[in-house]
Amino acid sequence: MTSHSVHMRDQKANQIAMMARTDRQALAGMIEEITVVVVLWGVFILASLS
Repeated sequence: MTSHSVHMRDQKANQIAMMARTDRQALAGMIEEITVVVVLWGVFILASLS
């Protein structure tokens, strides 16, 4: 019975780790998209000024 509860705890830890990894990847993707938009707006503004 003890090994069963350890297994369940390991499964839960793996699930939490996978969710954290997914959240980090989503956050990195959002930051990347925001950066691209900011850079494109910067280029557009610089082009319209010159």
